[in-house]
Amino acid sequence: MKWAIVVLLVCAAIFFVGDWYSKHMTRIGVIRVSGSIDDFTYANQAYAALSNPDIKAVVVVVDSPGGTVEACFEAEAAFRELKREKPVVVTMDEYAASGAYLISTASDYIFARSATVTAGLGVIAIWISYENMLKEAGIDYYVWKSGESKDIGAEYRPPTEEEKIEMQSLVDNLMYEMTARIKTNRPQVGDTINELMDGSVVYGSDALLYQLVDQIGIYEDAVKKAAKLAGLAEGSYTVFNLN
Repeated sequence: MKWAIVVLLVCAAIFFVGDWYSKHMTRIGVIRVSGSIDDFTYANQAYAALSNPDIKAVVVVVDSPGGTVEACFEAEAAFRELKREKPVVVTMDEYAASGAYLISTASDYIFARSATVTAGLGVIAIWISYENMLKEAGIDYYVWKSGESKDIGAEYRPPTEEEKIEMQSLVDNLMYEMTARIKTNRPQVGDTINELMDGSVVYGSDALLYQLVDQIGIYEDAVKKAAKLAGLAEGSYTVFNLN
């Protein structure tokens, strides 16, 4: 009889520990994309979530006006790869514009608040020349370079006519790539996305009409959606911040 009681107690303990472990190690990861996107931090976090077997889904909280082309493209590619293996749900806060919107499209579902500022699609390149200021200050400069394009963007001179054409071509090509990625990630936007390629922004309620987002909602809605897509019952997981 004593042995039976011991066995029952051991089984109960194993069940309790197993249930605790399952709940606390089954996770929905949260990545917060905030401020200017200027490096590969978010791409690295997406890859970390991909390689972590305890993370069954990811919620991406976006509050960003965008960032550099390289960082946004790299993050979009990383979230797209993550999406192939695990559900990814985006929830937009105050801003999700330009490159931040691009990143948002690499997901299974997008929530936005009714007043979220989004879209703002575009690519911009800036060349600032201080040539006249240097001349007025009596500053001379001398340049030795290995090729004609080595000092493109140099602040000590303005662009040549050929460089102006080259820079515009670069901007146009990057814009085409950005739009192509959005259409691939969200085919439902179709050609309506072309209406927003002038850099204009829309609020979340209008973004819903353009099919840029899927639903008006908040963070808690995104967590519930991620759990549902991952097949996780309420109370069977914890939410874990990946930042």
